[in-house]
Amino acid sequence: MSIKIVEVRELKKGNYILIEGEPCRIVDFTSSKPGKHGSAKVRIEGASIFDGRKRPMLTSGSDKAEVPIITRQPHQVLSVGSNSVQLMNTETFENVELPLPEGMTLTEGTEVMVMEAMGRKMIQQGKE
Repeated sequence: MSIKIVEVRELKKGNYILIEGEPCRIVDFTSSKPGKHGSAKVRIEGASIFDGRKRPMLTSGSDKAEVPIITRQPHQVLSVGSNSVQLMNTETFENVELPLPEGMTLTEGTEVMVMEAMGRKMIQQGKE
């Protein structure tokens, strides 16, 4: 697994974090002031980058959090099936078959970006 450890107070809206083992993008980040006998509490709401589900997290600002290392690589569309797409990495020439995202239409020969996090891959966007 490719993760790094950071302090929660270093994170901000738009960063990535692991919540319940799922890589999420932070969509809401609020923190309270530290009290007389305790540290600041942080409430994070993340949206999963793979299924879009929102996941909340409540923790102390001084706690450590796991952040997934996310890579994006260009791929060329080789063939399009009814539910899947065959792609070739344009840098390493590795072939991979991924599910076709709902509502996305692709044609052979076009270039797309593939995002990889925690050993999982998905087609993120097309390049025109």
